[in-house]
Amino acid sequence: MLRRGNTRPYHWADKTMSVLRADQLEACEKDLTGFPAVCLFDASCQDRDAEKLYDLSWYAEEDKASGKKPLLHRVSDLRNRVLSVFAPEMALLPGEEHDLLIRIVLFGGHLALQDWNDLIPARSLIRRLWCRGEWKDNVLVLHMPHQLCATALILLAGDEHRKLRDIVEQVIDGIDNTLYLMGMMQAAPALRHLQTLLAGTCAEGHPDLAERMLRAAFDYTYDREGQLVLLHPGLAEPDGMITKFSSFSRMPSYQSMSGDAMNTASASVMDLESPLYDRMLSVLDGAVRPEISPEDAVEDLIILAKQGVSYKDMKEVLSSMLVSYPTREMLASLENISGQIPRWLYFSSSQVQ
Repeated sequence: MLRRGNTRPYHWADKTMSVLRADQLEACEKDLTGFPAVCLFDASCQDRDAEKLYDLSWYAEEDKASGKKPLLHRVSDLRNRVLSVFAPEMALLPGEEHDLLIRIVLFGGHLALQDWNDLIPARSLIRRLWCRGEWKDNVLVLHMPHQLCATALILLAGDEHRKLRDIVEQVIDGIDNTLYLMGMMQAAPALRHLQTLLAGTCAEGHPDLAERMLRAAFDYTYDREGQLVLLHPGLAEPDGMITKFSSFSRMPSYQSMSGDAMNTASASVMDLESPLYDRMLSVLDGAVRPEISPEDAVEDLIILAKQGVSYKDMKEVLSSMLVSYPTREMLASLENISGQIPRWLYFSSSQVQ
């Protein structure tokens, strides 16, 4: 999702990864309540609905960015546009969105979303103009027309779709590893790599769908040159990193980094961090507030350390997570996390300036 707003004035307790995620979900829920109650492929959909559907779709955002002239839309034209790329677009869905699609197809085109985390992929499926959402007793029910469900089921059973899904998962895993190591990355190298892997498949020659996949899968922003930059979901202040990142990304050392090198480095970092994670998790078990899981609490603290947040600020964040005062063992574990977790590349000091 596109990052909006400035988090700098907030305390670090209000800028943890779990809080950023909750804010995204609240914004997504608000968006969904304002979406039209009709799907592009419903028999009841008329030309008078076309403009509203287009305005909420991925197409509106992408057409504006590409400089296409505004025009009046008709239902038949939008349907043709969606169906013409349905197979490659389905292959290029992010993992959570693909999983949600499978569930709705298997449930015959109607699925009540009991997990709040499903709202973001559901919003994206609606923006692809494949589905509509309906609120019932504060639960979002996702509806997908029969004809699209039938087509999706056929594609899911095909060898090419499975081959493409392996490619997508490989690319997304590589991006996840890079973001965990660095905090942000330019999207362009990943898109070029993806296009190379897609050569000879039905998804070849669709850079717009490939970029749509990245914008649906990851937090993102744009640098001063208007280039897409992908963000780690826990990066609280991306604006402060953009300038340093833009300079570094032009260096040969960055451009020559391979996916294998990133994966190896990521595995090394995880080996270093795992004992620190396990120790903090053991001392937080049963001590965090009911609305926070111990796992989320530890992950939040580790991501703060990667951003160079001071031990003093991290101690305040830890205290805000607990039902009582932090124990000596908790503070010792926190000190280890603060001192030993590798910083993201752009944070050369132990304190965010």
